[in-house]
Amino acid sequence: MAELARRLDQPEVLGELLGGFLIGPSALGAIFPTFFHHVFGQVVVSQGMSLLSWIGAILLLLIAGIEADLVILREKAVPGFLAAAGAIGSSLIVTTLVAVKLMHRTPQSGFCLGLVYSVTAVSVVAKLLIERGTLRRGYAQVMLAAGIASEVLVWPLISVVSSLHSGGNAWAAGLRSAALAIAFFAFMLTLGRKFTFWAMRRVTDVTGIVNGELSLILLLVSLSAIATAAAGLHPLLGAFVFGVLLSRAPRATVALKDRIQALTVSFFAPIFFGLAGMRVNLFDLHGVQSIEGILLLLLAVGSLKVFFGFVGAKAGRMTVWESASIGVGLNLKGGSDVVVAIVGTELGLLSSDLYTMYAVVAILTVLITPPVLAKLSAKAIPDELEIERLNHEEARRRAYFADMERILIPRVPELKPELIVSLIEQIAKAKSQQREIFDITELSTHLDEASETAQSAEAEQVLRWLTRAVKHEHVGLEQRLIAKDPLEAVFEAAKNQQVIFIGSTAVRDSTSSLSFGPMHDALVRDAACDVLVTVHTGTVLPLPKRILVPVNGLEHSLAAADVAAYIATANNAELVLFNVAHTREEAMFWKGGGQRDVLQRGYTVVREAEFRVARLGAWVNTRVRLGPDPALTILEELKRRPYSMIVMGAIGRTADGGLALGSTIEHLMREATVPRLLLVSRNTDGSE
Repeated sequence: MAELARRLDQPEVLGELLGGFLIGPSALGAIFPTFFHHVFGQVVVSQGMSLLSWIGAILLLLIAGIEADLVILREKAVPGFLAAAGAIGSSLIVTTLVAVKLMHRTPQSGFCLGLVYSVTAVSVVAKLLIERGTLRRGYAQVMLAAGIASEVLVWPLISVVSSLHSGGNAWAAGLRSAALAIAFFAFMLTLGRKFTFWAMRRVTDVTGIVNGELSLILLLVSLSAIATAAAGLHPLLGAFVFGVLLSRAPRATVALKDRIQALTVSFFAPIFFGLAGMRVNLFDLHGVQSIEGILLLLLAVGSLKVFFGFVGAKAGRMTVWESASIGVGLNLKGGSDVVVAIVGTELGLLSSDLYTMYAVVAILTVLITPPVLAKLSAKAIPDELEIERLNHEEARRRAYFADMERILIPRVPELKPELIVSLIEQIAKAKSQQREIFDITELSTHLDEASETAQSAEAEQVLRWLTRAVKHEHVGLEQRLIAKDPLEAVFEAAKNQQVIFIGSTAVRDSTSSLSFGPMHDALVRDAACDVLVTVHTGTVLPLPKRILVPVNGLEHSLAAADVAAYIATANNAELVLFNVAHTREEAMFWKGGGQRDVLQRGYTVVREAEFRVARLGAWVNTRVRLGPDPALTILEELKRRPYSMIVMGAIGRTADGGLALGSTIEHLMREATVPRLLLVSRNTDGSE
């Protein structure tokens, strides 16, 4: 059904809800009652489906929390608060009056229905925004924040209504829920945050468990949801708050977040929405009276909720189309609001027919809202600041080095650590400016070696630069000892790292290929992670003023450009992205427009590289040159202008036991006279 909905240009959630409705008591149960009760009437089946459904809802709110941007939420706090107040207040008051005056329900039942209607189905909102690719828009963040506010508010109020219904102390119930909510937030923002960050580092860096980070996240989000449920709040609140923490946690890479989203959207979320559709039983309705109630709730109350949500957002200085999108989005149903209705039914506050009326309204709302929201959001054109933010986020998503948090510096004399520590400090500075985590592991291989070289000039130089690096915010340093053969020790440490930084003072020719030295070659060839080799004849790497990066459009060259951009940003150096448009000698090439096409491809390559690195605020220039030999053309550029450094990218391959980095790379490593940085990547081009 989700596939059918997508083919009809409808949201998948609609197909999932309708699919659940078709296999529920109103359709399948009516046509084949015996089969329906045999399959779905068993307690084990219903409990199992309910458990999977809750997991789906929790994971959807986890994703919503990960995507929630606290900076945007702070900026949009006023429109978010006003939109939430307008939507929640109006639906609570109007629904209560409609239920009591027009539907002849008790005040407690009417107020409970008002609470149900005031809740925004954040899980549905999140799924819809994910499908549309608009979750990072400013109005979408306001919508999520206002929806979460409705879910936070509803559970203390449910406690109050439940206490009134059972003759308990309503004030005590409300104050207890509020106090527990405050205590939960305080814990999560302090001890919970520290533990999450520690656990993510520990599982990723130390244990080596396959999919360990994903397993840890599933465990911690479950514990967070259980904690809020035990506190009488809502498990989805716990999932959302944990998602917000996870968005800033170390090792929470874009790839890991994509895996969580794929798991949720492909399996658990459809079960949640399908089960919500199955709960609708049209046989609980009572003829014309129920139809009138459905129309009142759908049209009258729904329109007022949309209107006051719009007014609140507009009063908060959102644009007309953004405000309209927020108002319509806050009226979405079919998620946690249905859960609140189920709780209200179990507490005896809602009758079965009232629940079914609301469930029908929820399905109709999900049917109507997405196309309306799509048309409104299409007219909500982002302003220049929002376009800049969205481009920054997209560039970061494509970038290589943004998620590189773990680097290794082997304190092995042959690998010249003193040559690359200044480079690491520069990258740490740029990482800190971007509020990105950067954990440095300094590896020693022998206790006696560490003590013998402690007073050497090289050791003092390494210590001085690393001390400067860790002074930057979000930068950590771990000193590790593996008492083994140096090469074996580096290989072992590299298993839990992302990039190894090594230095070399010369490039040598082996029998058949380029060589940086036996230990260097072994690491470039066989290490489990990427390797950044710095080649310089001096003992200290000079601070760069102009950096050349040859880019050819392949991911490994774009990754090198990303690394170079961090270095350039830290030093306020010029970054030159250089593409050689390869030419051919045939006359037809020059007469048939081949030159123009090749140049155009070259400009496309450098524009993509520029887009990725512009997020760092680096001083970038781009150049495209025609030439029959890329290596010779790049060497001519190095002679034409005073460059301080050249940064290149390659894929780690082997040939006859040696290095096979490509003829262009090998030529440049041999002939260039400036410091050369070579990033040897493993998986930037999608290879495993």
